Amino acid sequence: MQQPNKLIRFANDLANKYTVFFDVYRDERLDEFSLPFMAIYRRRDERYMLSKKIKVYGVENQQLIFTSISEEKLTSDYLKRFQQAIEKNMFEYIPDNDEHMSTIVLGITITDQELDGKIIKEVKRSRRLKFLKFGFHGWIEMYAAVINLKNRTLYVHPKGKPFLSSIQKMLKEEEVKL
Repeated sequence: MQQPNKLIRFANDLANKYTVFFDVYRDERLDEFSLPFMAIYRRRDERYMLSKKIKVYGVENQQLIFTSISEEKLTSDYLKRFQQAIEKNMFEYIPDNDEHMSTIVLGITITDQELDGKIIKEVKRSRRLKFLKFGFHGWIEMYAAVINLKNRTLYVHPKGKPFLSSIQKMLKEEEVKL
C-alpha cells in the first residue's frame, strides 16, 4: 500500500509545482485512464499599430500536460493506449481559430517499477508533429515522458527535455521525499 501512496504524493507535488503558471485540474478522466492531474498553459501575444483598436496580428501558444500513474510494470501497450487517448481527446483543449500558433502536448507517466530498455527507447523516440490546416492554423507537438521514481530518472525525446527541465531539477533535489 505504500507504493501507490508514494506515486500519488509525487504526482500531487508535481501538480502543486505547475499551479504557478498552469491551470491545474485534479482527478480527471481520459477515456479509461484516471489522471491525478491535467495542466493547461495558455499564452496570447498581440501586436498593435498606434492603439489597441488597430490590431496587426495575434498568436496563441499553449501547453497541455496529461499525467498518469502506473503502479504495475510499464508496457508498450499501456504507453500506446495512453498516447491514443491523448490524441483522441486533445482537440477539446486546442482552440480552432487562425490565431493558434502552437500546442505542446506532454503525456507523462509516473512509475516506480523497473523499465525495459525497449520501453526507454520507445519513449525517447516518441515525438509527433502535426500541422493544422497545412500549418496555417499552427501545429501540435506531442511527446511521451516517463518518470521513474525508483532511480529518479526522466525519459523523454531530446526535443521535449526543455519542457520538463523543472521536473528534472525536482528529481535531482535532495528535499524530494519519495
